[in-house]
Amino acid sequence: MKMNKKIFVLAFASLLASCQTPSIAPSIAASTPAEESLSSAEASVSTPEEGTSSAASQADSTPNSLDEGRTMRTDELYTDSGFVVKFKAQGARIDKITYGSSNKQIAKDGFTVGRVANRIANGRFTLNGTTYNVTKNVSPHSLHGGGNSWQGPFATANWTKVGQTASTITYSLHSAANDNGYPGNLDATVKYTLKNNGELTIDYTATSDADTLYSPTNHLFMSLNGNSRDANHKLWIDADNYTPLSNQIPTGAISPVSGTKFDYTTEKNFTNNEDYDDNYVLNGTGYRKVSTLTGTDLGVKVDVYTDRAGLQLYRDKSGSICLETQMFPDMINHPEWDQYGTTILRANEEFHSKTTYAFSVIK
Repeated sequence: MKMNKKIFVLAFASLLASCQTPSIAPSIAASTPAEESLSSAEASVSTPEEGTSSAASQADSTPNSLDEGRTMRTDELYTDSGFVVKFKAQGARIDKITYGSSNKQIAKDGFTVGRVANRIANGRFTLNGTTYNVTKNVSPHSLHGGGNSWQGPFATANWTKVGQTASTITYSLHSAANDNGYPGNLDATVKYTLKNNGELTIDYTATSDADTLYSPTNHLFMSLNGNSRDANHKLWIDADNYTPLSNQIPTGAISPVSGTKFDYTTEKNFTNNEDYDDNYVLNGTGYRKVSTLTGTDLGVKVDVYTDRAGLQLYRDKSGSICLETQMFPDMINHPEWDQYGTTILRANEEFHSKTTYAFSVIK
């Protein structure tokens, strides 16, 4: 039987269409910060080809799936649940974090610290057989990379904003060789990502053309009850040990927290009548949950995740609490701590580290 040519073509096209595999849109499963874990190697350094991010990719301002329907607000990220994070280019800084319809300020002044967080004894270290003297901004030691302020040069520098979406904002900074005494031309980026569930992640990346030191952190001051006071907070830190100090410099010992004011291995009321400016030796390795701070009045809590080996607990006299993820203070001068990692960044390797402050409401 003869078939009309037009009918044959239509039938053949229909047959082809039915044989095609239907396209399936990829689903994005919700995950906690802990589920997005990094191995120890990924959390330190890698070659640029292997790195998880780069300045070029971070500078992308193209909307992405994490925007979750939110609109872009200049120098600001927000969640639908009421958390608002505002930024400044000076120090690639979290200017403030507010919560709720009354805009309670629960955190402020989270400036970026570098090149090296915390203290270097007598402003001196040896690298590859050469001794370097860095600026002593808290005499006789160097704090947070030196410079003219206790906050360090990265905190006072004007970073360049290289990209923003509704869920991310990225800054970059060039630190020239011999900047405050450090070797190597260093190019650093800091990328903030705020998920709609309140997870604020900080991705640090950097490269240098010579061996140098690099160990950044963020100095976020938190008062989760929204009243600029440290009263009525509960704290948990996953650390069985800390590094004792002598004249603000670690002695080299690793000592147990048990039986001391530093013991927060079980959540308890924060002892706000005590001074703290101390480094905890965090349990575990890789990217993991290391601390929880809860404001019992407002009902806001923050879970801290990091790939770093240490956490600095700092109580500010004005009534704020800092949980600064870091490598150990003066680590370059303590080879006995090599098992915990390093602050050395080798030439042409890419540094990458990740910390998350996951904000939520418990009541």
